[in-house]
Amino acid sequence: MKNKIVLLIKKFLYYNFNLFYKREEQVYKKLGGFDDCLEEHFESSKVVIGIVKERWFLHRFYIKACKEMKISYKVIDLFSHKWLESIEESNLDFIVVRPSVQYTPWKDMVDNRVRLLESLNSIKIFPNTESLWIWESKLRTIEWLKINKIPHPKTEIFYDFNELKRFSNNCSFPLVYKSSIGSGSSGVKLIYNKSQLRKISNRVFNRGIRTYRKHKLDKEHGFVILQDYLSDVKEWRIIRIGDYYFGFEKLKSGEFHSGSQNFGYGMPPKKCLDLVKEVTTAHNFKYVDIDVFITKEGNCLVNEIQPYFGQKDDRELLVVDGESGRLTFDDITKTWNFEKGEFCENNLCNLRVMEMIKSIAI
Repeated sequence: MKNKIVLLIKKFLYYNFNLFYKREEQVYKKLGGFDDCLEEHFESSKVVIGIVKERWFLHRFYIKACKEMKISYKVIDLFSHKWLESIEESNLDFIVVRPSVQYTPWKDMVDNRVRLLESLNSIKIFPNTESLWIWESKLRTIEWLKINKIPHPKTEIFYDFNELKRFSNNCSFPLVYKSSIGSGSSGVKLIYNKSQLRKISNRVFNRGIRTYRKHKLDKEHGFVILQDYLSDVKEWRIIRIGDYYFGFEKLKSGEFHSGSQNFGYGMPPKKCLDLVKEVTTAHNFKYVDIDVFITKEGNCLVNEIQPYFGQKDDRELLVVDGESGRLTFDDITKTWNFEKGEFCENNLCNLRVMEMIKSIAI
């Protein structure tokens, strides 16, 4: 009850006052010391990694991983007008990117510059730039899933207000409205009837809509995303980092699984693991998590694909029979094998960096 009251107060303040940059100031007060960790070289290191600076210091996990493993690194600031010169002047073996997604102009800038940089074919970029491009954009993710014929919940995107009005006359309820940007079920609303759908549609197509965490000017306008509501589903988050897999169940709280912070552990269902392996291998998505619905009929549907996700206190992401660990797939026996251990340090960045180095065969 206390947490709900705190969230309501937070939403009221964020919606009615422009506290976005106040939040940024608090981040700088707490983590600004990482601005001093711009470059470090170790004699034993065989590579130099370019770490793209994340505006609110989420790139710090890569810095900490490199320091612990004594791997040379240099921080690259894509926000700088000298971003390209900085990269060209550095002798980097590859670049790791964690986009700043808190504000749409930031994410668009990172997407543009990373994809342009990749087009030069001069340096390897991790994670896969296509996975970065669809991240934090349900518009992109949904149509990417559709084009690639990957099973996912039935979802409609409307850019034409009149077409949406006609749809509302004949559709079945409930439906799930989703903003394109928003994590932890912020921006997700269950629509029970035509009146509710018309109300949110009018708002989106006229004055726009934003989730409470976003900048006051960062509104979505001119489109509506509607997904079929699947009431009796289980949801598993399956994570792939290089050749290793992790997974846990996202337990439902209220109407949705996302943002519940309630997790179930155990061996992930084989069909979820197989689906994630198939999708990530086919599209070279080696550093992502995929949220998979299991319907009451037993079908697996991809709900979201993300190269990064919240991982509080470096918690272990796979626990089987009380033991933390990770999974690998044996191509000969076609079986999933469990390896005991703790592998999730620094939000998985230690493992990410090791697998990235392994993949470029230095």
